[in-house]
Amino acid sequence: MSKTICAISTPIGTGGVAIIRISGDNALEIAGRIFVPFNKSTPEPRRAIFGKIAFDEVTDDALGLYFPAPHSFTGEDVVELQIHGGFYLSQAVLNALLERGAVLAERGEFSKRAVLNGKMDMSQAEGIIDVINANSLASLRAGSRLMYGSMREVVEKMQDELTECMVEVNVALDYPEHDIEYITATKVRDISQKIIGDIDRHLATAKTGLQIKNGVNVVLAGNPNVGKSSLLNALLGYNRAIVTDIAGTTRDTLNESYEYNGVRFNITDTAGLRDTDDIVESAGITRARDEIRSADLVIYVQDKLNEPREALDNANIIYILNKIDTNKATEKITQNSKNTNNLQTEKFDILVSAKTGENIDNLKQLIFERTIDTNLINSDIMLTNTRHIECLHRARAALVDTAQNAESTTLDCLAVTIMQAWEALGEITGTTANEHIINEIFAKFCLGK
Repeated sequence: MSKTICAISTPIGTGGVAIIRISGDNALEIAGRIFVPFNKSTPEPRRAIFGKIAFDEVTDDALGLYFPAPHSFTGEDVVELQIHGGFYLSQAVLNALLERGAVLAERGEFSKRAVLNGKMDMSQAEGIIDVINANSLASLRAGSRLMYGSMREVVEKMQDELTECMVEVNVALDYPEHDIEYITATKVRDISQKIIGDIDRHLATAKTGLQIKNGVNVVLAGNPNVGKSSLLNALLGYNRAIVTDIAGTTRDTLNESYEYNGVRFNITDTAGLRDTDDIVESAGITRARDEIRSADLVIYVQDKLNEPREALDNANIIYILNKIDTNKATEKITQNSKNTNNLQTEKFDILVSAKTGENIDNLKQLIFERTIDTNLINSDIMLTNTRHIECLHRARAALVDTAQNAESTTLDCLAVTIMQAWEALGEITGTTANEHIINEIFAKFCLGK
């Protein structure tokens, strides 16, 4: 008999409703010790029942729901008590359940039990966390697809193909004396190469997938006083950074974000790039160069047509001419500035005015196009999990080894590398994951989930 666990499943604090979740063989019995209707008879499954919480002179109106095994989230008997929100009340109810036989759930233990009881696989459980932690519409959609089994289908298809290959290899190894047509080295190679191609197509989505999940990192760079902080404010739509006419106002990085086309963009304002003897400003410039190197995109801001540019350690750069509302030298080219693909200058990608907001929306679209693969953003399958990416890389390496050695090694050696690929794929869904991997994944979950 497994222990019966319980936890508060809603955020801690004052609110309209708090939910206490209980799961395990004794869930209904333990809940019945404090929830009056459940101590009389077995309630109708999956129906909200009004009653009273009563223990130690504490009473509260509440709703109780009973989900009998295996038709519950965890696959076990589950009870949910919906009480009035509030830190002390929810904590008191939780303590009462613990005193009456339940134990406090570990992080992610409800989802872990759901996986162990076959209600979902590990990739789907990770999709739940992605949905909970989504910071943009695009990341929410990606998490939803993962939660509903998009990755599982991909993995199972590749594993089925490898299983069929392993069966044929093992038949050839176990029954060499039988007069049957055995699998050939060419077929092993072809199957391996086919799955390598499938893996590569999925790995090609990883860059965009991680950006959608974590946000696109964009850095504002340029000389002092060219309007980087004003541009940050314009992109955000409110005044976040201090703006003055004094060069070197920004001495440290300033990080904020905005959402565009459902994608979160993390914008970093940096210190102006110049030679300086000021120790504090110099430290800020060093930090700015570090941000530039690691950014997905750099926006290099200038406010003069013929201003020299500093070489940046980043291949993805948008060159901007700012202050077109006051810069007389730009009058002859601002006529076409609203069409970012038809500027009458090759020096700048776009002309903007951070002060008036001119072309800021076009700049957002340009940032989006320079960082996000629009062909992938609505794809059914997109890699958003670094663990899945690492597993696919290991599976690919094993299959490359198989394909390269198919005609020069023995079948028993090929069976080993095919199995390595199969097991690496299985770690994604949990079919081959060991206890350490499972515990590590669910330790990232919140309490009550």
